[in-house]
Amino acid sequence: MRVRVCGVKRVEGKAKESGNPFDMCRVLVLVPVETVSSDKVRITGYGYELGEMELAPEALAEFSGLTFPADVELRTEQKFFRGEFKTVCAGVSVAPAKSAKAA
Repeated sequence: MRVRVCGVKRVEGKAKESGNPFDMCRVLVLVPVETVSSDKVRITGYGYELGEMELAPEALAEFSGLTFPADVELRTEQKFFRGEFKTVCAGVSVAPAKSAKAA
């Protein structure tokens, strides 16, 4: 999946109320603003907005050498979580630059 990545982040800690540990790792990408029109909601806009995808914690270091924003190819995999399949970023490779056409 080719995307423009704005950044990656990992948040680890303990929940205030339960005291249970948590570990959240995300990749932040630019996605086109979608125009939506239905009986209940209407969304209009232009350009891009920030989207998030779960990132496998072991893949976080693969982003360390990038200069952001970066056009990359994400490696994804399906993960079964809480009764459903979710797409998770499993790693990254730098996307090749588009070649300029000769005049």
